[in-house]
Amino acid sequence: MKKFVCTICGYVHEGDSAPEFCPVCKAPAEKFKEMEASGGLEWADEHRVGVAKGVDEEVVAGLRSNFEGECTEVGMYLAMARVAEREGYPEIG
Repeated sequence: MKKFVCTICGYVHEGDSAPEFCPVCKAPAEKFKEMEASGGLEWADEHRVGVAKGVDEEVVAGLRSNFEGECTEVGMYLAMARVAEREGYPEIG
């Protein structure tokens, strides 16, 4: 069996030929390309410590800033949920 990948949304179809249209994004059969049978899987990211050594300090500072912002937002959302529950909106809290 062959595998065909939709170039629009990434849907993978297994069969002898590409489907008439993508069941996910409705793209026509021409948008499918056949997957080559390579030796191993390739991942888009690397899960190794130290792989980002030597990255520009501005990038690291931006990542830290975004991380800290997301961490403080969680606390704010929890506090808002508690207030909503106290004020009679349990479906929000």
